Amino acid sequence: MDWRRILGWAALASVVGELVSAFFIEFPPGAIVFAALFLGAWWWLRRGGIGPVILIGVLSAIELLGLFFYAREDADDWIIQIAFLVLGAVGVIAAIAVLRERRSAA
Repeated sequence: MDWRRILGWAALASVVGELVSAFFIEFPPGAIVFAALFLGAWWWLRRGGIGPVILIGVLSAIELLGLFFYAREDADDWIIQIAFLVLGAVGVIAAIAVLRERRSAA
């Protein structure tokens, strides 16, 4: 399985999710900054190296941890937050898998 490619797709999906959520949350600049960070990490990931893998993993972990503090008022909130939960989990798992593959190859 190509974990690096999965990590890249998770980062791009997070960019789209953050940009869409910016229209519906109380503090849109936060979502826009996260989208920019994910986009920059995705771009950096295409160039290679381990830095972007760690950055995407950390950003995904922050997404996961932040979900515990968001209000869930209706079904839309649950659907959106479950989607971000899945994206965050995929990002963290893929980042760990890439790091493990790199470590075992060394």
